[in-house]
Amino acid sequence: TEDEGPILEVTVPPTRSDILHAVDIAEDIGIAFGYNNIERKVPQTCTVGGEQPLNQLSDLLREEIARAGYIEVLTHGLCSINDNFTALGKPITAAVSLSNPANIEYQVVRTTLLPGLLKTLQHNKSSSFTGGFKLFEISDVVLPDDKYVMTETIVGAKNARRACATYSGPTSGFEVIHGLVDRIMTLCEVAPEADYVASSGNAYKKVHCKEGWYYNIRELKDVDVRTYFPGRAAEVLLTSPSTGGKQVVIGTFGILHPDVLGNFDINYPTSALELELDYMF
Repeated sequence: TEDEGPILEVTVPPTRSDILHAVDIAEDIGIAFGYNNIERKVPQTCTVGGEQPLNQLSDLLREEIARAGYIEVLTHGLCSINDNFTALGKPITAAVSLSNPANIEYQVVRTTLLPGLLKTLQHNKSSSFTGGFKLFEISDVVLPDDKYVMTETIVGAKNARRACATYSGPTSGFEVIHGLVDRIMTLCEVAPEADYVASSGNAYKKVHCKEGWYYNIRELKDVDVRTYFPGRAAEVLLTSPSTGGKQVVIGTFGILHPDVLGNFDINYPTSALELELDYMF
């Protein structure tokens, strides 16, 4: 409006790669004008800051998974095509790739958190695995998506929040990882479906759960994915208002295939879990 003054159209030169957003322009104007020269005023809006629901859920889950004896790690967001696909026994599919990577280890943006955890196991062979070695990470992966819109622009990719955990020790620890799946779903107040409860005998104890939120476990039969040992893997199915009442696969878990362990030079049987958290609230 006229009261606000003239509108300036700003073009960012290629030499200013640090300018990523309109707030960076405002910061430069503030520096040029002088922060001490800006008249102090009481803000006309009354707002209260808070965490994004997804970040809040992630922080709460980090605390609870750590209490279950898992060690949190933070791995690199870039990896090689071999680590992201071939070494995991997966077919090579679309991924956000770097046009000029610094080396072979930074070719693509990860589409799964599992390679980071397996490389952490690879570099910690000197640790004790007698009582089981537990790792987990809650972080983002980047998935190609030609329909995802951010600020009215199709960016071609989107972030997805994942929770990933591994158990490595003298035994595969499948039951340990399976227990973590149930623990995470209980913490998110998602109830198991009736047939899943029936298959668990008297082990299930009813707790408070959100209305309309249910999950189930079924055998993973995807022949294209050789990450897990055949017949020793499962997928997690969620039915909730966030999925439109439809049953959606939100994750997998199981005993890793010996070929995968060999590709990452891991000496002990290992079970792994990876869940999508975007559907959980």
